[in-house]
Amino acid sequence: MIRKILLSIASLFLAWQSINLIRQIEFFSTDNLFLTFLLAWVITLFVTGVFAFLVFAYPIENSLSNSYYSIRQPLLLKKWCNWLKIDYFRQALLMTLWKSKKQQSKYFNGRTDGLQQLNQQTKKSEWGHLFPFIIISFIIIYLIGLQLFRLSLFVLILNIVGNLYPILLQRHHRMRIQQLDSRYNQ
Repeated sequence: MIRKILLSIASLFLAWQSINLIRQIEFFSTDNLFLTFLLAWVITLFVTGVFAFLVFAYPIENSLSNSYYSIRQPLLLKKWCNWLKIDYFRQALLMTLWKSKKQQSKYFNGRTDGLQQLNQQTKKSEWGHLFPFIIISFIIIYLIGLQLFRLSLFVLILNIVGNLYPILLQRHHRMRIQQLDSRYNQ
C-alpha cells in the first residue's frame, strides 16, 4: 500500500514538473547543443516517468482491451521490426539495463508456466511507453509551433528510441508468445 502511494506521488510530481517545464519551454535558450539535448532528455524522461510509475503501482495496462494487445498482423510487425532493427535495441537492453539474470527473471522465469507472466509484463511495458509516446508526439508539434526545431528534433529522436522501440519490442515479444500459445494449445 505504501509503495502504491509513493509511486502515485512520484507520478503526480513528474506530471506537475512536466507541465511546468512545457509551460516555460519558450524561455529556454537552445543555442547550446548539449543543453538542448539535455532538455530534450528531461522532457522525455519526465513524461515517460509519469506513466512508468503508474504501471509499477497499478494494473493499469488492463485499461486497454485485449484486442489492442492481440497481434493481428504478425508478418507486418515482423517486417517493421526487421526494418527498424529492433533486435539491436533488444541486444543493447540486454547488455545494459537488463544485464542481470535477477532483473530478467522478473519478466520471465524461463519455463512455459512463465509465459503468462511474460505476456502480462509486455502489456505493462507497452502501456507504460504508449501513452508517453503519444503525449510527447503532441509536445513535439507544440515545439515546432514555437520554432524550437533543434529541441523538437532531439525530443523526436529520444521519443522514438525511448518509447516507440520499446512498444515495438513488447509487441514482438507478444507475437512470439501468441505463436507459442497456438502451438501448445493445438
